[in-house]
Amino acid sequence: MKRWLPWLLFALLTRGVAFCFTENVYGDSVVRSWLGVLWVQAPHVIGSFDQGGYQFGPLHLYAVGLASLLPMPLADSGRLVSLVVGVLTVWPLLSLTASMFGLRAAPLAGLVFGCWGLHIQFSTTASGEALNLLLVMTMLCWLQQWFVTKRRVWLLAAALMLNLACACRYDSWLYVPLLMVAIAWRGKSLRSALLFGFASLAFALPWMFGNFVDRGSALFPFTYIDDFHRAWFVSEQAMWGARYRAITLFFWPGTAVVTLTPLMALFAGVGVVSAWRHQRESRWLIMLILVPTVLYTVRSTLLLSFVPLARFTAKEVALLLPFVGVGASALSLKWSARAFRPMLFTALACLVALPLWLAWYTFRTDSPRQNTWRPISPVTTNSPNVMRVADWLRTKATEGQLAIIDIDPHGYDDLQVSFYSGFAYEKVARLRSPVFEQRLTEGTPGTLIRFEGGALETTRQFDDDTFRGTRFVEVKGFAPPIHVYTRGQ
Repeated sequence: MKRWLPWLLFALLTRGVAFCFTENVYGDSVVRSWLGVLWVQAPHVIGSFDQGGYQFGPLHLYAVGLASLLPMPLADSGRLVSLVVGVLTVWPLLSLTASMFGLRAAPLAGLVFGCWGLHIQFSTTASGEALNLLLVMTMLCWLQQWFVTKRRVWLLAAALMLNLACACRYDSWLYVPLLMVAIAWRGKSLRSALLFGFASLAFALPWMFGNFVDRGSALFPFTYIDDFHRAWFVSEQAMWGARYRAITLFFWPGTAVVTLTPLMALFAGVGVVSAWRHQRESRWLIMLILVPTVLYTVRSTLLLSFVPLARFTAKEVALLLPFVGVGASALSLKWSARAFRPMLFTALACLVALPLWLAWYTFRTDSPRQNTWRPISPVTTNSPNVMRVADWLRTKATEGQLAIIDIDPHGYDDLQVSFYSGFAYEKVARLRSPVFEQRLTEGTPGTLIRFEGGALETTRQFDDDTFRGTRFVEVKGFAPPIHVYTRGQ
């Protein structure tokens, strides 16, 4: 651990600075924070979709819920969890890199990781990717120790980490069969592969049983997510047109090129090819990059049933980092120092410049072009219009009345308005929530937020500035598509 301390501090520096400016954006971080609070108010073992986990893995909800007990705003406590685990990921990443490719490969991996803007975002928002990536990297690090030492304790320790990763995000479940094959192939032990597979199901089996009891389907969360993606794919394809399938075809490698910067991605690609040819013992790790990438791409491009997002590529892009130093070394041996040195300096300059530019370009902006880059920016912020509405609501939060929040038809800004409004969770009646009608019976609506084209408009629940018999008056000074109302006198 002491050997990697400089890189831990470097990762803490980049993520700590970003933490001061970042906000939870998009739906997942906000919903995870709320579910964590609900769990900590009534702690229990979340055993299925219906027991408080919904489409999310329960482990991250536990962590966020416990963090909400800290004496700090809820908007920051969940992000603090990600900051801690995001920085700690340096240790297993560099340990894995050094074990497989030697100590000389570790510094460049640590440098790229420290500047990797996508992971900086993971480490400063309350999403589940940072925790999941720490667990996956630790699992792979310990599995590599088993390959080297053949001590069973490392195999079982790796299985424990895989269970925790599976309890955090469902995409980690794919690693169970993949690593069983890797252990049988790389470790030349079918018995060890079966032991690892059996030990890795300690979470999955009871989780499937709980969903079977509650929903009649052991894999109900997967079905729920798949159905959501199929419907979502149709809307995305309608928006992007015929080119959308081409976008999905190149999405995984494209994300690596854009987020790691082109030259560092080139180093990683050369490193993968070089390691495959000359270091056969690393092929199992390469397969963990290639197989999920191919499977997700097939689901999108051929089956039209999966919408790729930059954060879904986290594990595959992260597993390229151990190969960056390998690729740089291979190129330095192939080219003269005079040719390679400028390339390396350019790569390092771009590595620093890209996240800085993205952070500046997307900070508190609201144009479509900047919103396109926001999912990979190291610093995510909400729309200024959204935060103006939320800040205004915060002045009303002490009055003890309900806030009615419409559904944003084009995204999840309704969740952001609600989360940053200052209203207690139980004092917000969100049309998106399944307990909307119950909330209306628990208080008197004092404010109402309407989105143009939202559910209040399409269902005609808000006609002539009246909601179910209660008259509201529009507050001037807010820009469309959000409209703000207060209860009439």
